[in-house]
Formats: sequence, C-alpha cells, structure tokens
Amino acid sequence: MQEIFSTKTLFSAKGISALALATTSIVGITGAAVSSNIAASDKIISGVEFEGQSIAGLTETGAQKFFEAEGAKKIHPLTFTYEGQTFEIQPEQIGWTANVNQAVADAESFGRGGGILKDLSEQISTAMNGRTVNLAAAFDEDLLNQQLDVIAAQINRQPVNGYVNFTGRVIAPIAGVVGKKLDTSKIAESLKEPLNNLTLSSNAIELVPEDILPYVTTEDVQNVDTILGSYTTYYSPGSRGDNIALAASALFDKMIKPGWEFSFNETVGHRTYAAGYQNAGVIVNGHADVGVGGGVCQVSSTLYNAVLLAGLTPTERTPHYFQSSYIGAARDATVADDLLDLKFRNDLAHPVFLKTYASGSSLTIYVLGTRADLDGANISIETSGGKYGTSLYRVYRKDDAVIKDEFLHTDSYHTS
Repeated sequence: MQEIFSTKTLFSAKGISALALATTSIVGITGAAVSSNIAASDKIISGVEFEGQSIAGLTETGAQKFFEAEGAKKIHPLTFTYEGQTFEIQPEQIGWTANVNQAVADAESFGRGGGILKDLSEQISTAMNGRTVNLAAAFDEDLLNQQLDVIAAQINRQPVNGYVNFTGRVIAPIAGVVGKKLDTSKIAESLKEPLNNLTLSSNAIELVPEDILPYVTTEDVQNVDTILGSYTTYYSPGSRGDNIALAASALFDKMIKPGWEFSFNETVGHRTYAAGYQNAGVIVNGHADVGVGGGVCQVSSTLYNAVLLAGLTPTERTPHYFQSSYIGAARDATVADDLLDLKFRNDLAHPVFLKTYASGSSLTIYVLGTRADLDGANISIETSGGKYGTSLYRVYRKDDAVIKDEFLHTDSYHTS
C-alpha cells in the first residue's frame, strides 16, 4: 500500500506551507465564528471601561442602568455664593441631563458593525489595550442665561455719586457708593465645558462682580473742607431772573477734577425756548435788543469772579460790549451759544465743586474745595484804571504779605 502522509512529506517545504495555510484557515474560520457570535450578542465586549471601571459583559439594559446611575452622581444643583448669600440653579431649570443613550450606544459599538475581520481585529485590540467610554451631558444655554440673570438682578447695583452737602456754609462730604455688575456671559462661558463634560464640581462658585465706580467717588469729595471762593450779584424778578435761575441750576454740584477744563457753554447747553429759556434783554451787535436767554451772562460773570477767588485758572473769557450794571468793570464774562464761552481749568491738587443759589433777586456761586490747596493764601480781586480802560489783578496774600500779584486783563467798554 502507498504511504499517503509520511514524516518526510510533513517536514518538506511544501508540507510546511500546506500546514501553515491549513492552520491559518482553521484560526480564521474559528475567529470569524467567534467574532460573528460576539457581534450577535447584546453584551459589551471585553476591555471596555468607564473611568477605569470595566463595563464588559453588560447588556444594553444593564449599561443603561449603569450610566443613569453615573449621571445621577455627576448632575447636581449649581451653587453660587456672594457676600454671605447663596444662590442655586437646579439641573431641571437649565435642562441639564446626561446623554445616557449615547454612552450606551458608544459602549456597544466597539467590535461591531465593521465587517467580520475588522470587528475581530477591534475585539482583540480592545481586549488587549482597553477602550474608554465617555459620558457627556447637554443643557439649554438660554435657560442657563435666564437663571444667571435672575441671580445678577439680586447682586447688581447702580453706583451712587459722592456728594458735598453744603448747608448754612457747613460742608459735609458724603461718600460715594461703588456699583456692582455681574458678567453673566463670562460665567456662562466658563460653565459650558464642565456642564457638557460632567466635570463641574459640587463646590460653591464664588461670584466676583465687576466694580462700577461712580462719576463722583469718595476720594473726590473726602478732602473738601472749605469755600475757596464765592461771589454774589443781584437782579430783578421776571423773565430775565428766570433765565438766570435756569442757567445757574445747570452749574449746581458740577465737579472739576485737577487738570480738567470747564466750559460754561457745554455745561449749561444751548439757551433755547425748548430748554425753558424766555425772551429778555440782550446786546446784539452793540445794540440793546430782546432775545431768548437774556440774563445768562450774569451767571457766567458771577461764576468768573468766584473762580478767580478760588485760585482756578481762566482759559477763555470775553468782556461785554457795554459795561454791565450788575458787576464792576473788567469783572464780567459774556457768553453766547457756539460763539463766546467762559472756560477755566483746575490747576489745584484736588477736585472743586460748584454750588449755585438763585433766590429770585440774588445769585451766589460758591467754589468748594480743599483749604490746603491754597497753602494758606487769601485771594482778592483788585482793579486799576484810567481813561483807556480798567485792569484786573488777582492778588495772593499770606500772613498779610503779598506773595503773588497776577495781572489778568485790561478791558475797555463802549459808551454808546
């Protein structure tokens, strides 16, 4: 009988190749069968983990329960604190939920749906190297913004200007109040990633609103302790007096910080019927006339003298065409909308504040400031003149001695 499968044949080159091919075929067929069997199963394959914990072997129902429990651990109220107050946003108020179905689908997808050989390769790789499933979440950004706005409404506050109370020539600075504004858009942006990835700590989040400084701060008013200068002029009641009172009210409580230049026209605004001004006597092109806002120049002239006595620096000033009856020569300062202005600058070390009082027959303007800024000097306004005009000087005295004699200007007026 002929020998069909001898030892010589087995270890020949052709025999070895045949054996290898046969072995590979057997393994491939077996692996394909195993892979096909795993793919047909509803259990998660070996090597799949969630946060270091194996979830291999879980069915779809088991995986659903597992991820629901994990999501419940990670979803909690959002807690915020501010100055001893606590604010909470509940998960349901912003629709914050774990994407459980997606996590289950991701866990079941490993080693399935790619064809027999590809699935087999992935199953082997997963078993050897492991694969991680992530649990993400979703929330409604609009609802989060709404809830943050509710919190902000309880924290935000408008700034309150500092104030210099001035009653009976007694000065009492009132501190300003710093406003608060919570940047809810910034907070919402910072929460987006931890909410989506379920990494938000359950610890309370300290809210830090932005400080909104008032226009007049505590520092602006705290050193105001004296009347630097004041001046009074007189007028008769009527439409002209009403114009004076209206313009004077626009100057009340105005602050001029060091280095600032003050403009009368910018502060008072245009003198129009719409602004409440009436017709009264004015000088137009050297002739007496009636025009809206007549009498306002008495306010600017009164202010000019108070400013000089306070040690402030005039930067723009124009005399009247005719000498005014309510104030001495060279002491006036005429103004006209978009044409003539009175301006001065605060070159002192601290802010100054204007206080204006129109009684119906007299106008007094005070300049309040810091006594130390004048270094103990007293200021007076003096004039000299002859037929060619009147000159104005500002004289600083300390301990009865003149320490500065400042020439300001010489004015000549028309007589007709």
